[in-house]
Amino acid sequence: MAEALAQAGGLTVAETLLARLRRSDVAGDVGPVATQHGQAALAEFLHSGVAFVATEPGMEKRFADAVRELVACVKPTAGSAPILNEGGVYYGCWLESTGTINAELLSRFMPNVAGNTFAGFARHQREDGLFPYKLAANGPVFSQIQTVTPLARSVWNHYCLNGRDKAYLAPLYRAMARNDAWLAQWRDTRGTGGVEAFCAYDTGHDLSARFWHVPDSPQDNDPKRYRTDNPVLPFIAPDLTANVACQRLYLARMAEELGEDGASWRPKAQDSLEALYAQCFDPEDGFFYDRDRNEQWVRVQSDVLLRVLCCEIGDEDFFAEALERYLLNTRKFFAKYPFTSLALDDPRFDPAFDYNSWCGPTNFLSLIRAPQAFEHHGRHVELSWVLHPILSALFKAERFAQTLNPFTGAAGFTEVYSPSILCLLDFIERLSGILPRPDDTLWFTGLVPYQIEHRDQRHGTAYARRVDGQDFELVNDGEVARAYRNGIELFSAPHGVRVVTDRQGAVVSIIGMSVTPVVGALHRAAGALPFSIGPNEVLDLEGDSLVRRHPPRLTHPTY
Repeated sequence: MAEALAQAGGLTVAETLLARLRRSDVAGDVGPVATQHGQAALAEFLHSGVAFVATEPGMEKRFADAVRELVACVKPTAGSAPILNEGGVYYGCWLESTGTINAELLSRFMPNVAGNTFAGFARHQREDGLFPYKLAANGPVFSQIQTVTPLARSVWNHYCLNGRDKAYLAPLYRAMARNDAWLAQWRDTRGTGGVEAFCAYDTGHDLSARFWHVPDSPQDNDPKRYRTDNPVLPFIAPDLTANVACQRLYLARMAEELGEDGASWRPKAQDSLEALYAQCFDPEDGFFYDRDRNEQWVRVQSDVLLRVLCCEIGDEDFFAEALERYLLNTRKFFAKYPFTSLALDDPRFDPAFDYNSWCGPTNFLSLIRAPQAFEHHGRHVELSWVLHPILSALFKAERFAQTLNPFTGAAGFTEVYSPSILCLLDFIERLSGILPRPDDTLWFTGLVPYQIEHRDQRHGTAYARRVDGQDFELVNDGEVARAYRNGIELFSAPHGVRVVTDRQGAVVSIIGMSVTPVVGALHRAAGALPFSIGPNEVLDLEGDSLVRRHPPRLTHPTY
């Protein structure tokens, strides 16, 4: 491949990419920024040292578009410091998305903005402990709970990535503990230990068949009330219950980090987990459903399954079965541009993607949540089957939309939408870049985007990131991945491998990122280490040897 991409003048593709990366001008590519808070946001992005070049100019253009439009999504909100906004038609910061998973991704690029975004929900918490579901332009809004990604995990990951400031963590921990108490008091009217949905907006599932014949909002727009004359409400909701189970485990970590007793949180988390399985899990289907007031399961197979799995529910075997039966099943959620928001074989599936719908189209919020489930179970190869088509759609799109057509990848509803902007930045870094992790490691991933439409085309990429004052670079020419620190080559490895290092760049382990085994050598200053590694296999570096920590494993797509 390197030969096929070789440039004129005798330089290899890797040499050309590295030279272009070192000459790149992210600020110049983004262009002028009109507002003072936008200029501050761009300056913070530039401080991360993140830059990206590719052999395909369109990829570089979309990267610059993403940075420019991400900066535009940072603005003063609810009378506070500039924070991340959802973007597009959504002026404000939503707890289910902007204030959790969006801000968690943003934390790698603009940590100060991300930190202010998380803190906004604690700052505007109601006296009774309820978090606002949204920080709007003029202030907080409390008319539903609208909860998906566990806030505690997002805050914890931000805390671990950015200096472990206990003075920042402590007030957020106490605010989240108060919100947990509010949910336990007001959203378990049936005494099951689960968490109840009173309306469609409680889960952000606008227009989903899951909530047919259920109002969008709670009675009188009061999150403590539901319409008692509704024949099916309240629902015991699997995604809300799983959220609380996961949230409580991370609250235990926070308590212990702050020198407090975290033990009381773990039995509470176990209670939530037991309620989830007792009330919402159908073992025959292997799926989680809402349970209505009549003790019926609401048999709509939606992205609820992915939401539950993203809350770290289930062991390795459970996740493998979910992959085989649902997430990688082309009759269910594994469309050409996955994941659909409703199962493809459900007659209620509607692929319409030109409005805000969770009744069929692929939603970018599902996509940026998905790595939390796949990587928790070490399914890096299977996740790459999602990254490739979605990046292909984003690279060819002319705007950052909320939804995609799951069959064609065409951009759907709205534009300048921060989840899809962050999706492009995150997926590039996850596939071909340098990704800082909460466990104080760095991921250098030796893959490149590949062409999934029309004629095959080979690509090469180069990526830069600054970590703890050191400048790292990664060049992928499609055959070899070469990493540099402060301009000096650090290591190289064959295409199809992820190299895990500490924050100084010392190799810790390697991960197999290819369906087929990769045979080659890890080259470092200390010498070459030959290896053969299978899909999702993990080899730890112990002394001068690579030792297996996790064996190969792979779940293939099903039909």
